[in-house]
Amino acid sequence: MKLENAIKIYKDFLKSKGLLYTKPRELVLKEAISATWHFSADELTSQMHKYEKNISRATVYRTLASMKEAGILNLVDFGHGHIHYEAPKTKKHHEHITCEKCGIVCEIQVEDLEKAVKSATAKTKFKHIEYAIRIFGVCEKC
Repeated sequence: MKLENAIKIYKDFLKSKGLLYTKPRELVLKEAISATWHFSADELTSQMHKYEKNISRATVYRTLASMKEAGILNLVDFGHGHIHYEAPKTKKHHEHITCEKCGIVCEIQVEDLEKAVKSATAKTKFKHIEYAIRIFGVCEKC
């Protein structure tokens, strides 16, 4: 997602909730959208503090949660005991496979899986919103 699109979506979302688009929210949004890695709220807070962007941990947590609600970020659970986020890029839906020994995470695309999810939701007459499948294994190095 391009930054300009994310800003517009987020401003519209905040306005619909009666909230303001503040400088701290803008800083978190820009940092999250530019991230090329899967990040937790704490990791993003630490990253921002490295660049002297003094944003409170609570503000980062609340802003990321509202960005998820606005559809700007995806939640990813790698089974590490805390949630990670990722900014959707231009690529298709993908899954993550996590090494249970070293914790490395790889992204994979399985087109047949996406077809199966669409078929299952059509058969059950559910409206497909999103899906996530966690895959665990042991990587080649381990």
